[in-house]
Amino acid sequence: MLTVVEVTNILGSTLRLPLLDTSNGYSVRDVEGLGPVAATLTSSSLAQVDGAQPQNARRDVRNITMKIGFEPDFVNTTVQSLRSALYDYLLPKANVGLNFYIDDVLTLVTSGQVETFDNVLFTADPEADISILCYDPDFYGPAPVVLSTTTRSDTNTNLVNYDGTSEAGLIFTLNVNRALTDFWITNARPDNVRQKMEVTGSYSSGDVITIDTRPGSRGVTLLRSGSTSPILYALDMTSTWLSLMRGANQFGAFAAGAGVPFTMSYTPQYGAI
Repeated sequence: MLTVVEVTNILGSTLRLPLLDTSNGYSVRDVEGLGPVAATLTSSSLAQVDGAQPQNARRDVRNITMKIGFEPDFVNTTVQSLRSALYDYLLPKANVGLNFYIDDVLTLVTSGQVETFDNVLFTADPEADISILCYDPDFYGPAPVVLSTTTRSDTNTNLVNYDGTSEAGLIFTLNVNRALTDFWITNARPDNVRQKMEVTGSYSSGDVITIDTRPGSRGVTLLRSGSTSPILYALDMTSTWLSLMRGANQFGAFAAGAGVPFTMSYTPQYGAI
């Protein structure tokens, strides 16, 4: 059960809005837009062929709306003071972070931009209607999950039980501790899709190679002697960007010879609360 919504403004201040407690002067009367975002489907038709052929599917932005009532005590707070305090977080155009607590445990986070702040000034039951657009339709876990181990020269993999409902990319960081010519990472997803990325080149102790497979952030970089440079050219042309799918994933990192330490991290993504 959703119990608390927190709003964080650009200055890092947080406004806590419990759904069942009005002691801070606010009552959260309704929150919408937390379910799955509708998909936009495109297709093409062929002459003399019934139906159509699917071409693409994408989700649009998430629109979260909140109806917040004002509950002043008329000693320390008034309707106007509560409204003014809310302006510090939710004025139109403001960028905000949103934290969602389920059963009083921080479970999911997202961010967005305030679209509208509508309220009626002269009413016996004052409240504000707020609309926030989240350009990323997914919610995220509050902290990344990290796997730390070493590369292998056999075929053994690491079980990664991913509980997100949306596919997620990952960040792989290899801390080179010896002469190394190439290595590769793989993932066997629950849907039997097998992915592999191979990086070639000559690397030495102290190098740090990072592979980021998150959509919108994809890349391969090399940190050497304090300087970071992109090395996408070192990625084998047959490589496919790894992604995690809900369920049991078999992730592996391989290199010939002694194991090289690495970390693999990912943040679970959820298409709805």
